[in-house]
Amino acid sequence: MGLRGGAVAGALPNLIRSLRKDPKARAQQTLPSLRRAFSLYDQINLIDNVPDDQLRFQGYTDTGFKVNGVDYEGSLLCVGNMLMSWAPNKFSDITP
Repeated sequence: MGLRGGAVAGALPNLIRSLRKDPKARAQQTLPSLRRAFSLYDQINLIDNVPDDQLRFQGYTDTGFKVNGVDYEGSLLCVGNMLMSWAPNKFSDITP
C-alpha cells in the first residue's frame, strides 16, 4: 500500500502543472467578432434595398425566373437593367 501511495504522490505535481497550463490555453481562444456578424447582416440588408431602376432576381424555377416581383417563363437575356425574353435555338446563338 505504501508503494501505491508513493506513485500517486509522484503523479500529483504533474497533474497540478497540467491543470495550471490548461486555463491559459483556453484564454487564448478567440470568439467570433460581433463586428463581423453585424457587417454580414448589413450586407444582406443592402441586398433587400435594391434601387427601383435595378433588376433584382428573386428566385427561379424549372421553367423561369422571378425578377422584381414578376414571374417570367423561359430564358431571359439581361443587359444592364434591360430584360428580354430570349429563346436560343442552337449553341452558336449563345456564343459569339
